[in-house]
Amino acid sequence: MSDVNDLLSRIDGALTTVKEKAQKIQQQELQNYLEREKLLEQYLVVQAKIAEVTKPRLEAFIKRCGERVSVTPSKTETRRSARLEFRSPKAYITLSFSVAPDRDIKNVVVEYDLKIVPVLWKFDSHAEFSTPISNPDYAALTKWLDDRIVGFVELYIHIHEGELYDKAQYVEDPIAKVKFPKFAAGGTLDHGGQTYFFIDDTTKAEFAKQKGIANA
Repeated sequence: MSDVNDLLSRIDGALTTVKEKAQKIQQQELQNYLEREKLLEQYLVVQAKIAEVTKPRLEAFIKRCGERVSVTPSKTETRRSARLEFRSPKAYITLSFSVAPDRDIKNVVVEYDLKIVPVLWKFDSHAEFSTPISNPDYAALTKWLDDRIVGFVELYIHIHEGELYDKAQYVEDPIAKVKFPKFAAGGTLDHGGQTYFFIDDTTKAEFAKQKGIANA
């Protein structure tokens, strides 16, 4: 029969094992935390560069939209986003762009989210661009962003096409004698204090020839 000291030794051994296990877990958690903080530092550098790349494009897009859109930016520790709300008699339209790291902080993910109510048109409501934080592809991101913006503009025009034509100022090509919306002019030419609008460069060139205008 073992004495009490043997029992206490076994108890102490069990407690020591638990303590060592807890310490290992704590050390691993600390290591994970330090590694995550390092990855976040790298991500924030890339996030700032992405903001530098995307900002002028979004600003140009927003400026072109004019009073049709209001913008709400937001920022947290790891996520930045811009929400665009469009004033439209046809639908409730919101468009958002955001940037955040993935779960493992290995890639930076830029997201495009579009909401249109009522859903009367076919459109892509969500798209993502992902690139490694260690080697981000800014050129590919720029192309992706430009494609999303142009795609949205084309959709917006499709939704409001009838309205655009209804409100358009119509002009007439002086050569072809064809009337068309001013915004659709293929060329313009100032002559005699007046601006003339043409369906394309062919009629513009013919007009210049008839008027004796050089280098038109």
